[in-house]
Amino acid sequence: MSFRCCSLFVISFPVAAQTEQALYTAIGLLSIALALAAISIFRLKSRLSKLLQAYKAAEKAVLGFYALHDDISGFPNKFFLQQQLDKLLKKAPDQSFSLLLMKISQFDKVNHLLGHSNSNLVLAQIAQRINEQLKTADEALTFEFRKQAPVRLCHLGGVDFAVWIACNDKPHLAEYLADNLEKTVPEPMIVHGCAIDYQLHSGIAHYPQHGTQLSELLERAYLALQHHSWLQGQSQVFSADMLHYSTDKLTLMAELRQAIEQQQLALYVQPQVDMQSREVLAGEVFVRWRHPSRGLMTPDSFLALAEETGVIYPLTQWVLSEAIATIAQLNKAGLEGKIAVNISSQDLLQDELIDSLDMLFTKYSVQPQQLILEIKEGAFAAQPSQSISMMQRLHKMGVELMLDDFGTGLSSLSHLRQLPVQSVKVDCSFINDLHKSDIHTAITGAIIDMARNLGLGVIAEGVEEKEVEQKLLRMGCNRGQGFLYSRPFELSGFAVWLKHWQQQHTKSL
Repeated sequence: MSFRCCSLFVISFPVAAQTEQALYTAIGLLSIALALAAISIFRLKSRLSKLLQAYKAAEKAVLGFYALHDDISGFPNKFFLQQQLDKLLKKAPDQSFSLLLMKISQFDKVNHLLGHSNSNLVLAQIAQRINEQLKTADEALTFEFRKQAPVRLCHLGGVDFAVWIACNDKPHLAEYLADNLEKTVPEPMIVHGCAIDYQLHSGIAHYPQHGTQLSELLERAYLALQHHSWLQGQSQVFSADMLHYSTDKLTLMAELRQAIEQQQLALYVQPQVDMQSREVLAGEVFVRWRHPSRGLMTPDSFLALAEETGVIYPLTQWVLSEAIATIAQLNKAGLEGKIAVNISSQDLLQDELIDSLDMLFTKYSVQPQQLILEIKEGAFAAQPSQSISMMQRLHKMGVELMLDDFGTGLSSLSHLRQLPVQSVKVDCSFINDLHKSDIHTAITGAIIDMARNLGLGVIAEGVEEKEVEQKLLRMGCNRGQGFLYSRPFELSGFAVWLKHWQQQHTKSL
């Protein structure tokens, strides 16, 4: 029995030792595995931390980029421009700079045609085109470089862009760049088989002449842009005169250009009568504007502004064409009559006025002597020599010339002997109260006497009462115009009115 136990003990001892050793080995391996796992976890955590930091840094960089760049075009934005100017003007406050503002016109049509996403792509491409044209403009402020190419364009938002230009020794550099960009950038783009047309308009403000703050310069550059785009022929550069025009007035002038093309204008006529024989000598035309939202507008509502802003000449061309066409209709109806048209000082400065009149006379087979051009005295104040030269050319052509509002503008009295005018019109301000005021009577008498001594015919404007007519006749004035004879009426009815007048009033000679 004891022998058996001893034998069992002897046999079991090596087995137990081996099991314990295996256990220790397993524990060791497990410890090593746990240590390796811990190390891996630590390294993974470290890598994750670094990746998170890198992601946050990248996110911050992206956010920083879009804080300084437009999210559609990717070009520097207004905030970026302001930052750069703050630095630049601290270093060079006494230098001269120009802010060139550009706007893509009629881009809303592109948006409507292509949709929002596609129009954004077109906008980005246009921005790229503008920047490409600026690559040789070293005087323009460089914001950054992309692929070693300079970025000199700022996207202010929407369809507005800006360029900041150093122009110390080149005062007209901004104008040169603006003209170049307006001509070269707007090439049609083909998008989904559609040709996309667009235009650039520009405005310029100079630092420090027009302002020292970016906001002020932008306002004035935008005002110049409006003038340049709405009023053809106007400079892109801001001037103090532009401050007098509100957006409403500029819009009105832009609408006036469209009104000529869209036949919103109408001509009215008021006869000029021989006060003794009652013969109708001529009819003066007045333009009226049937504005779609403002109603019927009289000349006082828009003509002065049209002259100031340069819109008057295309308007005058339309009036002249209608007037000469009416003369042709009168001739065809066997009615003798002249048409009087008011022209402005700006019209007299247009060299092509002679050629355009000659073409109209030829087109309608009308004699130049049947047209009367009424010119205000103030027309000679600004450029008397050029204005008088044009009048002499018109006189040589055969057109009858009348000095309008005579007696109210003393600027032309010194030139009166040089003017090839055949008659003068006494302003209605003297005529209305002629029979009520001795002063008006004296002034009107002096004006009539001076005109007659110079061999000029005299017509009185604003004759409304028979007593005034009789007094004018005694003073030696035989021609009159006013409500006593007729209120203005539509030119289309002139032939019918003239026939009726001749039947009722013209005396047999």
